[in-house]
Amino acid sequence: MTPTPLPVGEQVRHRFPGLSDGWARFDGPAGTLPVDTCVLSIADYMTSPAPANLGGVFGASVASDAVVQRAREATAALVGAEADEIVFGPSTTNLMFAFTRAQSRHWVSGDRIVCTELDHDSNISPWLLAARDVGATVEMLRVDPVDGTLDVEPLRQLCSDGRTRWVAISGASNLTGHAPDLARAVAIAHEYGARILVDGVARVPHLATDAAALDVDVLSTSPYKWYGPHAGVLAVRNGLLGSVEPYRVRPADYVGPARWETGTPQIEVLAGVAAAAEFMTGSPIDDVSAEETRLLALLQEGLHDAPRVTVHGPAVSADRAPTVIFTVAGMAPLDVAEALARQGIAVWSGDNYACDLVDALGLRAGGGVVRAGVARYTTADDVTRLLLAVGSLA
Repeated sequence: MTPTPLPVGEQVRHRFPGLSDGWARFDGPAGTLPVDTCVLSIADYMTSPAPANLGGVFGASVASDAVVQRAREATAALVGAEADEIVFGPSTTNLMFAFTRAQSRHWVSGDRIVCTELDHDSNISPWLLAARDVGATVEMLRVDPVDGTLDVEPLRQLCSDGRTRWVAISGASNLTGHAPDLARAVAIAHEYGARILVDGVARVPHLATDAAALDVDVLSTSPYKWYGPHAGVLAVRNGLLGSVEPYRVRPADYVGPARWETGTPQIEVLAGVAAAAEFMTGSPIDDVSAEETRLLALLQEGLHDAPRVTVHGPAVSADRAPTVIFTVAGMAPLDVAEALARQGIAVWSGDNYACDLVDALGLRAGGGVVRAGVARYTTADDVTRLLLAVGSLA
């Protein structure tokens, strides 16, 4: 029997209508192109008789309830959670502000939150602001200033006095792809009675992530980073959905995740979320990850060899998300991004909301970095095209 081709690279590009313009898309860390079934699922729902509000006894409402439930089940399967632990929102940042604000009702002056320099600011600022409002403190776990990697062992010192209520940590950096030792971080936090929230936005699209196996209390992820529509997700575990009261309207006295979902959900978007999650779980993530790591190695090694180019971050490894950052001597990162865009290559520049990491690496004054990421539809030809374009700049 002929094995089914792994849906990566050339084998899957036909599933992404957005590739029709011929651009080489390395902008995936900020948001990927939607897969065809995501687009069709949204259109199918919107053109069917189903659009209606939730909770009714008539057919359209029942059908809409089923769309939402399918999205919960598919997303739960992707991240190793239960369907009744999946909370949807307009964005992960939006959900983080709502979640931390609700959590802070249980904090008092002198309580501690631990964040990390590795993280996207959506896993830092919400904690900072919520802590400020109640007199709690936020301590930052530092990264290595050379390669940006994060040692989680100092968590023990920050948690050992019992004052730490939450540890907020990246599952993988949205800049460098570095994935810290989550199992160790969870073990330390729980040993001293702290809860832990893992920002899985940059991790879930590329690396196996099982919230239950890791025993994380909360995991965040964004469907538009895994070929779905713009939305945010929190997998809220270990009884937290019912033990903390969210800010909500009085009639929304629901049990389960709907209690946290302010207003009517974007049901048509959730139709697309379900399809994207099913696309993700349709192939072994470890096999996909291995192919993405191979392309990352080609890209990072090629950039290392380019004149005037400096790659920042750790070495390529199997447990790293396939994202790389670099600078070109004599050119601002924004100028590099603009020059590549003129050649039909999409990358990002600046700090990409990883403010503390860029500062820790000493790259703020130069305008940050250029970021390029591998996605399921990236090919070796795309990598060669980017390397040749960067080489022409240098």
